[in-house]
Order: sequence, then structure tokens, then C-alpha cells
Amino acid sequence: MRNRQMRAGGRSIGLLILAVLVAVVAGSVLSYFLGGLFPAGPVRDFFFKSLDIGIPAFTVSLGFAKLTFGLAFSVTTFAVILVVVALYFWYKF
Repeated sequence: MRNRQMRAGGRSIGLLILAVLVAVVAGSVLSYFLGGLFPAGPVRDFFFKSLDIGIPAFTVSLGFAKLTFGLAFSVTTFAVILVVVALYFWYKF
């Protein structure tokens, strides 16, 4: 029986997703830890300030219950840089 694992050019898509997730988490952690070492200024704001992207939380009240929905991501420059590096390594190797 054939292997039905999704692949792109001989590389596993699951490995790509794992690499991107690890890069995002590592970039966020690095941003928070290294952000305290730099003095206040435009360089610190560019590299260490996060941008919140997503759907704002909203509440639906049904009288007997309240449901709250929302989804948000905090994106930092380090996270974007590490994702680009992870994509490069995934494509190259």
C-alpha cells in the first residue's frame, strides 16, 4: 500500500507546520526576554512590541447563558524573522 502522507517536494507538510509553530513560540519567548535588555526607543518598539491580529471578543447572551467568542494572535518581529528562517531551512534541506 502506498504511503499517503502529504508531501511537498519530498518534504513533509507536518514537519513544516511543526517548524513554523516552534519558530513562532521561540520568537515570542525571545521577544519577551530580550525586550527588557534594550533601552526605550524606536529600535525596542520595532523589534519587541507585539501587534495583535484577530477577531475581538464578543458575547452572545441567551438569557440563561452567555457565550464569548474571539481569537487573537500577538505577532512580534522576532517571531516573523524566525518563521522566515524556519521556512528557509525547510525549503533548503
